[in-house]
Amino acid sequence: MSRTGGDRVIAARRTAVNGLMIAFAFTLPYHVMRTAAAAGLRVHVLGDGASRGLRRSRYCRSYHETKLGGDAEALLAEIDELVRREAIDIVFPSDDVSTRLLAALGDRLPMRCTPLPELAIFDLLNDKGNFTRFCRENGVRAPEFWLFDSAAALRQALDRGELALPITLKPTNRSGGVGVLHIREPGELGLIDAIDYQPILAQRHISGESVSITLMCDRGRVTAHVAQQRDSEQFRVFANTDLLATATRLAELTGYSGPANFDAVISDEDGLSYLVECNPRFWYSIYLVMLAGLNFVTLALAPPAPGEIATLDGAEFRLSLRKILTRPWQASRLDWKFLLYSLGDPIAFALQRARSYDDSDVAVPVGQMTARERIERPIDRRKTRRRAAPAPFAVGKIR
Repeated sequence: MSRTGGDRVIAARRTAVNGLMIAFAFTLPYHVMRTAAAAGLRVHVLGDGASRGLRRSRYCRSYHETKLGGDAEALLAEIDELVRREAIDIVFPSDDVSTRLLAALGDRLPMRCTPLPELAIFDLLNDKGNFTRFCRENGVRAPEFWLFDSAAALRQALDRGELALPITLKPTNRSGGVGVLHIREPGELGLIDAIDYQPILAQRHISGESVSITLMCDRGRVTAHVAQQRDSEQFRVFANTDLLATATRLAELTGYSGPANFDAVISDEDGLSYLVECNPRFWYSIYLVMLAGLNFVTLALAPPAPGEIATLDGAEFRLSLRKILTRPWQASRLDWKFLLYSLGDPIAFALQRARSYDDSDVAVPVGQMTARERIERPIDRRKTRRRAAPAPFAVGKIR
């Protein structure tokens, strides 16, 4: 196995490559758009809702508002029209809703799409309850879990002693930490009153180090990976063989294709990694990994050669613009790259800082089953139809 890192060099075209990004949120798609632009794409956007804020970015070549909601069939007609009008070369998703829509369209898309999971696999992994259950049923370490139809049912389970603290509560279909509550002691039980979603997933809270790992996969084979940790002050890339092995096993079990980001905890008790949820799509900190030296949009367009695996073994930089600017003599090369990224698109940067666009309601709808039905429903483990691996896509920097 060979490893590659840093800025991967891709064979360049003389003409720019037009990419159509589907988006319904703002913050996550913004960073996907910036990463795609760094990979050499001229990014056009088709979306609605909070994604309208992307029009204010200098990296958005054009914005087209969809008028057909979340219906995949209707979206296909709009994509087809834009392919002709804007000479689109490739289409790609940027959030969970757009990833599911493109996965549903599959081979019917009129042009190439970046690698995607099969629709059934996306639904399995994107639903946090189904994801946790699948892991535990298949020997992939994940926390013990329970599903409840309402906050009242959750409280009853706590009162009857069927569920003990500490626990983590979360919706099954939202992302970006929306709705997540950590209840470690009785004095925090009042937080349950703030829950505005159902069903409610309760996971046994594992004390340890919160981390994540991202994979790029081709039909269950890992072609790229990076483990990372981020807080308000710092971002770092690191290597952890157990975390990689745990995530790789899940990719192999599902025959996964495309990018997938796994939130995990490295337990204080046993030092092992536990997967707590999956984002089967491009993820929020994709731009930080790009700044560290590995562009996952580039990897989606032109994967490593057979037998090669792209990764980064380590990197670290600060996320405080104030500290970088007030202590420039302490700033590293990566600190300066982060500063230039943040200030290189001032209007969009200001919109993000002001939280001008609310992404909290952008989510794949939850099915109508009760919590008990969701727990007891058997998961079909038969192999789904898998698309052939796409040919590499040559792109170059747009000057």
